[in-house]
Amino acid sequence: MKIFTRAEAINLGQLRFYTGKPCRNGHYSERFTSNGVCVECSAQHSSVYRKHIKKLIHDARAKVAEVR
Repeated sequence: MKIFTRAEAINLGQLRFYTGKPCRNGHYSERFTSNGVCVECSAQHSSVYRKHIKKLIHDARAKVAEVR
């Protein structure tokens, strides 16, 4: 992977860039130009969020079923 700064990636119209440095969680992966977040951290956060939302929806549906 070629190393770019975020500003260079934005100027080139790239969606992601690679700094060659680890994120605060130690991942050596690309980052998004839109917010600078590590792609791996974003994927992990999304997975946790989806599981949380799935549980909330399940609980809400169960509560509605009790009322009926």
